[in-house]
Amino acid sequence: MLSYVKVVSSAFSRSQRIVVMFAAAMLAACDSDPQAAGASPREDQLQVLRIQEDPDRNRLWLLDPNAVSLYDNRSGKLLQRIVLPGWIHFGERFGCPPDLALDPSGAVFVTSNVLPVLWRIDPVQLEVTVLDIALDADHDKDVGFTGLAFAANGIFIATNAIHGTLWEIDVRASSAQKLASYTPVGGACESPIPYSL
Repeated sequence: MLSYVKVVSSAFSRSQRIVVMFAAAMLAACDSDPQAAGASPREDQLQVLRIQEDPDRNRLWLLDPNAVSLYDNRSGKLLQRIVLPGWIHFGERFGCPPDLALDPSGAVFVTSNVLPVLWRIDPVQLEVTVLDIALDADHDKDVGFTGLAFAANGIFIATNAIHGTLWEIDVRASSAQKLASYTPVGGACESPIPYSL
């Protein structure tokens, strides 16, 4: 079977797409031995939703519809595939993809684009913690996060491109405060916030 990558082009810059293609080529090598490097038998098609580089630790994190993959950024070797327990998201044809962001410790946070939940991956043990986020508004909507950026110690700024809302998430308190509403540009999934504030 041949592997290929379907890159959600609006999610990446040109240089990030090149890195994604490199990472996908590394996954393609797993096709001959489905158990190699923790590969799952269904990795014949990889749709990359988000990618995040961690240059301080020489790591590359890749979010696909089934898991998060951790690569050595120098060799391109797949180090670990991490399945997020209970992770739910809807596909790109229904809206914008979920997001993936790093905090300064190297911990990875993954959003759902359907629910106000974050999945935190410990940078050392690679264990996953699920954080149910209590919203202070929009209880009548299905609010997930399609953009996520680390702002300060334990604080993230998040967006919901479907509803056009901007949120401040306090990870320590597992709560989110709605900061503003904006008019989403039709079909645009680009986050109105930079990836590092």
